[in-house]
Amino acid sequence: MKAANNLNIIADQLHPYIAFVFPTENGVFQQDNALCHKARIVLEWFKEHTDEFHLKSWSPNSRDLNPMEHIWDVMERQLRAQTPPCPNISTLRDRCLDIWYNLSPVMYQKLVAMPRRVAAVLKAIGGGTRY
Repeated sequence: MKAANNLNIIADQLHPYIAFVFPTENGVFQQDNALCHKARIVLEWFKEHTDEFHLKSWSPNSRDLNPMEHIWDVMERQLRAQTPPCPNISTLRDRCLDIWYNLSPVMYQKLVAMPRRVAAVLKAIGGGTRY
């Protein structure tokens, strides 16, 4: 993905969503170290919006601490539980969006506040954990 495309997604979709999940402007956002995430235009946009939410730095090779991995897991389990299976890509997209928009803000907050995961990663000295 190009940095400009990533910035459009952040500005048009992430920004309003963060405002919804964290209405008191105390939100935290974390992204990995993909080149499009670390691009100058993206980082400058985050600096312009620091009064609304905090961009958390990301350590390389720390999947266990990535809340998004766990959100994908929740979404996948909900999608697989639906019957009948998706007959086409359009239905799959609609179901994924429906699941995404109906995930609880409380669930997101629990995934971000993850002291047990952090403790497990520290105990494993950065290696793999059960998470």
